[in-house]
Amino acid sequence: MKKRGFSLPEMIAVIAIIAILLAIGIPNYIASVRREEVRSVANFLADAIIQLYDLEDKKQDYNTYFLKIVDVVNTATSQRELTISLIKYQSASETVIKERTSKVAELDSSVIVTGIGSVATYLYFDKEGRLCRFSGSPGLRSNQATYYTEQQITVKVRGGSGGYQKRVIIKPVPAGSVEVK
Repeated sequence: MKKRGFSLPEMIAVIAIIAILLAIGIPNYIASVRREEVRSVANFLADAIIQLYDLEDKKQDYNTYFLKIVDVVNTATSQRELTISLIKYQSASETVIKERTSKVAELDSSVIVTGIGSVATYLYFDKEGRLCRFSGSPGLRSNQATYYTEQQITVKVRGGSGGYQKRVIIKPVPAGSVEVK
C-alpha cells in the first residue's frame, strides 16, 4: 500500500519557506504602497498648484481660487488625515474643485502653517505671480506671507524619519512653474 500526502518534515519545510517569503514580501509590499501614496500626493499637489495659477491668470481674479491644505485628526477614524483641496471662494463659501486626502502622507515646509488644532493653510498667487499664503479662512486671514524665492514642500510618509520622500518645488520664474523631485 502506497502512502499519500506529505510527511511531517516535508510539511514543516514548506511552512518555513512560506513564512520566510511572507516575512520578506509583506514589508516590501507595505513600503511600495507608501511610496506610491507619497508619489501620488506630490503629483496631485504639483498639478493643483499649476491649475491654481492657470485659473487665477486666465480669469485675472486673485481672491477667488485657493489651494487649501489641512492636516487634522478625523473624528470618525481618530487618524490624522492630510487634505489638499483646490477651492473656489465665493460669497463666503468654499466650493471644492478637486481634492485629495491621504492618511499616509504628510507635508513639511515653512510655507505650511502649523499649530494646535485644525489649522488650514491657503496658498494663492498674487497679481505679480508671487506665491502667497495665509491661515484661517479667505474671509478672515492671518499669518500672511509672500514668497519672492523658490519654495519647497516635502511630501513624506507620516511619522517617518528620512525614508522615501518627494519634493514639490515652486519656482518664482516663470510664475506658476512647479517641479517634482
